[in-house]
Amino acid sequence: MEVAVNIDEPPDEDALYRHSKRDKWGVAVFLWERDGKRAFRFTDGEVRVFKKGFYELMVPAPTPDDGSADELRAKVRASASGKKEILPTVGDQLVLLLKDYPKGFAGDAWREKHRGSGRRLKRHRDPAIKQARELLAADRINEMHEHGDYAGVLESLVQVVAGTDLVPSAHVGKLRETKPTQDFSATIRDIANAPASVTLRQFQAALVGAQGPATSWQVLTAPLALLAPHKHLCMRPSVFSVQGKIVLPRFNPPKRASETAYQRYLDVAQHVENELTELGHAPSDLLDLHDFVWMTLRPAAREELDRIHQQQLKAPAPATLVQAAAQPDA
Repeated sequence: MEVAVNIDEPPDEDALYRHSKRDKWGVAVFLWERDGKRAFRFTDGEVRVFKKGFYELMVPAPTPDDGSADELRAKVRASASGKKEILPTVGDQLVLLLKDYPKGFAGDAWREKHRGSGRRLKRHRDPAIKQARELLAADRINEMHEHGDYAGVLESLVQVVAGTDLVPSAHVGKLRETKPTQDFSATIRDIANAPASVTLRQFQAALVGAQGPATSWQVLTAPLALLAPHKHLCMRPSVFSVQGKIVLPRFNPPKRASETAYQRYLDVAQHVENELTELGHAPSDLLDLHDFVWMTLRPAAREELDRIHQQQLKAPAPATLVQAAAQPDA
């Protein structure tokens, strides 16, 4: 049972809230109350003001497990202090990565922690790719679809995303509730047969028709990225929106998942991949790039990234920190 905000007292500034009828806005933090109105800032980037009679629809919310709440609070603190958002460079991000992984993506440390070595963990990408290609193998899905096992096709998709840390558990839960229709099964069959050719628009339309989580960037992109990791990008909007501002001037992060928005983020990924390659540390695929962006731009890393950025600005040319640190080991 939902508990509404107490209308007689201002909401807690440290708590998280959501609009009980607008889940797509994300969670929010309370900003101010005056003249019978209350303002909240949401993770979709919007500040919304509600008058009495409507702000009662704001209810307490749990902390999402995708890092978006930390990013939201950081932005609110920066806005309150008048501090401009710090935009580091891809070189700064690489310096941060190399502190923990001196040989970058090609080193044993990275491969053991992120690609997979020994006992499989959810963060291991290579076993996840292998499982996706087994569970969503074209011949397997074709046979299930032809025999009308649409629920089995859906369950195969659920197992793929549930076996990784690419998709929040709440989104996996909503995917489980998707209706296993013939049309949805046919789209998964198309994805299994030609993952590099399928569009996000096709998958999203199928999810809409089956009443699935069609607004979840992670659900939409994780299966495609696992089946075609050199072609498709697993999107994590809380950090890729920042990455876009770093590499593309005047980048305005799309608020909703769509084919057009996805192509813009693929453009961002291409810019990052090109810069990393020029610095001597090319990612092996777009899953490496996903992990690079998350590791270096997640809220917990921003303070250290800010320090590196300031150090880079003060470093004399040409012996800058990134030039010294970004050289791959022999």
